Amino acid sequence: MFVRSTGLGRTLLTGRIDKIVTTTVVPSTLEPPTDGSKEPMRLLVEIEITNPVHWTVRAFIDPPDLREMIKIILTRPGLILSCLKFLFMKGPKYDEQAQAGTHVAAAVPLPGPAVPSKVGSGPAPAGPRPIPVRKK
Repeated sequence: MFVRSTGLGRTLLTGRIDKIVTTTVVPSTLEPPTDGSKEPMRLLVEIEITNPVHWTVRAFIDPPDLREMIKIILTRPGLILSCLKFLFMKGPKYDEQAQAGTHVAAAVPLPGPAVPSKVGSGPAPAGPRPIPVRKK
């Protein structure tokens, strides 16, 4: 899976779903509730980000959110057909060497007019990395 976030700029993260469970842990502490308090049941989706960093992302889905997702899927016939088709497709095979080559190529500056830099501004950030291409 590929993940992009506005908070991370143009960084493209690669990851996979690690587990999906129902739980009553407190999202802010990831521990069971204490002092006799009761936490509602939530769906916990853990995603392991593997590239360019190694993170574990946890998403807590409340029942209204899950109902909304199901409602969106069920009320759009085209989306239902696309999901069914997608469900039975083979997964893509990504070539690790090709991905590494595109990352290196993205870091090489392109020729063009020189832009004057301000003193102390540091190096200019690299542009976005291209999305890996599927092998046929």
